[in-house]
Amino acid sequence: MRVTELDRSRLLTAVSVPLVAAGVASTEGFTPSVRTLLALALVTVGVFGATRAVGDRPVDALWAAARRWWAVAFVSFLPYGLATAPANEGAAAVGEAFADPAVLLALEAIAGTAALCAIAITTLSVMASYGVHPGAPSPEERVLED
Repeated sequence: MRVTELDRSRLLTAVSVPLVAAGVASTEGFTPSVRTLLALALVTVGVFGATRAVGDRPVDALWAAARRWWAVAFVSFLPYGLATAPANEGAAAVGEAFADPAVLLALEAIAGTAALCAIAITTLSVMASYGVHPGAPSPEERVLED
């Protein structure tokens, strides 16, 4: 069975996103500790993998991926926001449903992962728009062509 580029991309994403989530879930703030360094390493490797999975796509596909990640980030932040900062009685009632620390940790990890991946893919999209893209000629090659 032949593995296609799309299959490799999906596999890389499926491995990378949980690494980011594990890093986000294991952070304890910005205090210098082994746990913080491990969390940072997990997030870095995971975000690298997520951007690597879409790095060879055309610029339009990168922007589409960035829009999808931002939509996921927005949707995943809603329950986390309701659970952690309810502003009225209705939101407080919904927030109480998520009051379990394990649920809050999962919501934080999901929202943080989606936001970090959205930022990384958007950054990659912006760079690709300016011609710094794995599939595009390098800036030096473009200057030499002109």
